Amino acid sequence: MTKTKRHIPINTPNSLAEEAGTAEVGKGPQASQEQRSAEASRGEGAEASRGDTLATGLVGAAPSESAGAEEATPSEREPVLAEQDALTAERDILAAERDALAAERDALLDSLLRLKAEFDNFRKRVRRDLAEAQERGRQELLSEFLPVLDNLERALEAAERHEEGRVLEGVELTRKMFVDLLSRCGIEEVEGLGARFNPQVHEAVAMQPSQQEEGTVIAVLQRGYKRGDKLLRPARVVVSSGPGESQPAEGAATK
Repeated sequence: MTKTKRHIPINTPNSLAEEAGTAEVGKGPQASQEQRSAEASRGEGAEASRGDTLATGLVGAAPSESAGAEEATPSEREPVLAEQDALTAERDILAAERDALAAERDALLDSLLRLKAEFDNFRKRVRRDLAEAQERGRQELLSEFLPVLDNLERALEAAERHEEGRVLEGVELTRKMFVDLLSRCGIEEVEGLGARFNPQVHEAVAMQPSQQEEGTVIAVLQRGYKRGDKLLRPARVVVSSGPGESQPAEGAATK
């Protein structure tokens, strides 16, 4: 009986490679598509990782760059800080001066208002006092005239009884009392008879020849009176023209 020999395949490296290639070829398009999907997923993950890394780097780097740009050395900060302190001090000084001026303004305004009120009160008080003084003066003057009126009444009563002596005596007493009253009021009589003609206080009515020097008052027709430097009434007089014929008056006194 003849025996048949069996051949056992020996897997050599080449045969293994061929089998692997055959298996890959046998898998076909489906294996290649899965491989490409896996590779794409790995690529997208890597891209996302790189993007996150880049964003993190940028975010982390931005503050450091800006900080580096804003940060200055101590030698550069000192002048700025000194200038800032000087401006702050100047601001405080100006604010204090402003407050002081405002307080002074308020004080002056209050003082002005008080002074105005006091002046108004003073003016009213002066007017009131002046009116009262004038009223008292008028009352005193009128009361001084009452005795004069009494003497005139007595003279009239004496005239009714035909007591000529008492009438003359009463009239003379009345005149004396009236002159004294005018004198107490500061009223004086203008110089008349024998005085030099003065056109400021005399009113020449006529000129007549006489033994008196020319320009001398030789007659008084109406007495004149003055109070201080103010002329109340000029004296109407006749003036001497010296030896010769009489002449009409040439002018009146200047008031």
